[in-house]
Amino acid sequence: MKKDYLSREEDIRFSKTVIDFNTLGEEADEKSRIEIRERTKLLIYIVSRDILHLSYDDASSVFLELEEELDKIIASYKVSNATFNQYLKQLCQYRCRRMKQKKYQNALWENAFFMEEAKYNARGLGDVEFLEIQKKEQSKSLRIQQDIYAEFDMKGIIEFISRNKNVPDYPIYNKMELKLRKALDTYTSRKRFLIFILTLPRNSEGFDSYDIARVMQTDELAISHLLLLKDEALGFQEEKIREIQSRASKHWRIMAKLIANINLESDEEKKRILRDHYQTQVICHKKNVREIKRASAGMSRSTIATVIGVSRSSVSIAIKEISSLLEVIAKD
Repeated sequence: MKKDYLSREEDIRFSKTVIDFNTLGEEADEKSRIEIRERTKLLIYIVSRDILHLSYDDASSVFLELEEELDKIIASYKVSNATFNQYLKQLCQYRCRRMKQKKYQNALWENAFFMEEAKYNARGLGDVEFLEIQKKEQSKSLRIQQDIYAEFDMKGIIEFISRNKNVPDYPIYNKMELKLRKALDTYTSRKRFLIFILTLPRNSEGFDSYDIARVMQTDELAISHLLLLKDEALGFQEEKIREIQSRASKHWRIMAKLIANINLESDEEKKRILRDHYQTQVICHKKNVREIKRASAGMSRSTIATVIGVSRSSVSIAIKEISSLLEVIAKD
């Protein structure tokens, strides 16, 4: 049954069923609503276990949290490139990451409170007074955790992550992740992996802050800060992409006009001149399309080299080494 639910054909069929149901709104019948709710509840757990490979405890926690919002989750699914299973995968992944981050942050300040409690009790503070102080300390601790990496630029945060392993209690979901974690045990391999991540497009499938933090055994907030800096760099790159797209559209319009004029022109010499102009526009248009593809792939190698202070050849070597490593791990 699980295989049927996770198959591409069944996923596409049920995705259409949910979209049709949402389109009907109040006119949808109760039987369909119950069937979709039950199927969605089952899918949440199957996706958590069989696609995200969460532990039984984590999958159950995600299921219990999302079950309370079932109607909202179903109603929020709209026509998009993502199927319903992919939509649930993103949702489960986000909720699990949020729970892990909250658990990790709580552990940071709770350890400190055990020490503080003894100190305040020794001073004879009452329970109410201690709880007030505890709330202030918790708020302060969380703010410190959120701002701790804010002073790092991209070069600084890459150096910090490459040189430091905090070894938090992150789970490993499969053998491939375990092999990757072992391969990223040295400063050089960790830095190369971070460089490789910078070349990936924004919001790449399978690479988020929690996943990267798990395999690199580092603080997710540090990885989040690196990805934030990457998004800012890609934001400037997106402005460049829009500029190139505008140029490409301009060349395309000129090409269309030239084709029309060539078809209408009877003089062979003028036709030849128009064809030469047309070929020039084709060359320019193809060049713009290649630039858009390069800019859309993530940070360029030249930009990475400039930002983190290494040579372009070092960036190319890093990308080649990590790509080869990932291929080997995927084949094993």
